[in-house]
Amino acid sequence: MTKDLQKKLKSRWDTFTTAEQRIAGYLLQNISGIPFETAASLGKRVGVSAMTVGRFLRNLGYDGVSELKEELRGEASWMQLYRIAEPPANADHVSEALQAEIRSLNDVYALARSEEWAPIVKMLVSADRVSVASFQHGAFLGMGFASSLQHVRPRVSFESGGDGSYTGLLLDSTRKSCVVLIDIRRYSRHFRLLAEEVVERGIPLVIITDTQCYWARHLTPHVLMIPMQTGRAWHSFGTLTSLFSLLINAMIREMGDVFGRIGDITDMRQKFIGYDGPSLPGKGTPANASGKTSSRGRKRTPATRKP
Repeated sequence: MTKDLQKKLKSRWDTFTTAEQRIAGYLLQNISGIPFETAASLGKRVGVSAMTVGRFLRNLGYDGVSELKEELRGEASWMQLYRIAEPPANADHVSEALQAEIRSLNDVYALARSEEWAPIVKMLVSADRVSVASFQHGAFLGMGFASSLQHVRPRVSFESGGDGSYTGLLLDSTRKSCVVLIDIRRYSRHFRLLAEEVVERGIPLVIITDTQCYWARHLTPHVLMIPMQTGRAWHSFGTLTSLFSLLINAMIREMGDVFGRIGDITDMRQKFIGYDGPSLPGKGTPANASGKTSSRGRKRTPATRKP
């Protein structure tokens, strides 16, 4: 049935109006998500009214979105995104997982050669402030990326939205700032709402997502998309953390020596929290409490213990 719908849309494409082509384009690219939509939500996604969506579907032979959804649900094609194919009896699951990770890493490293890469790196380096947000079970991704950014540049924050308004991200950012939004399917409702609000306020926006996010490039050219692994029941977060590492390393090359800042952060952690074990030798690494100088040349006083 999915193929019948796709064939119908493609064969009649030239007869559609501009608004109808927008609806048809969305259906072709996101057919797996249609069972979760309504006429109103479809219309909002493509910028037309719910009435236009209903009229378009009736012209295709459906009574409305409900009939189309039932047809797709009956086929259960949308479950392909989360269904694991039955493996052969002698399958080597570890090797298969390794090969999948290798393919994903190749895709991530290819992004570093894309035309979007260099402008995004420059934005992250030159912005007067960088705000990062991520959502739901992927919230830890943005928290980790923001923490890494703080090691190489000042004025970085992770915005959880806990205040209900993303105040720091929206009100404290300017046209010289940068907002980074991170999410993967199934996307949080906040993801698109926040992206649209950022663009409306004229704040430069970077989106990091997967290839199912059809609307991202409609809002900003600064998009990095990782291919979605449709044969796995769970997302590979390792590909995203690899992408973050590549971005951080590219920023370091753009900025030059950042070891002074990293050394200062290490000094403060030593002062407020402390470390257990010797420090590693290297450029900008502060010494331990043996009295050697830190990366800023300050003399350390050996810790004393009360008897």
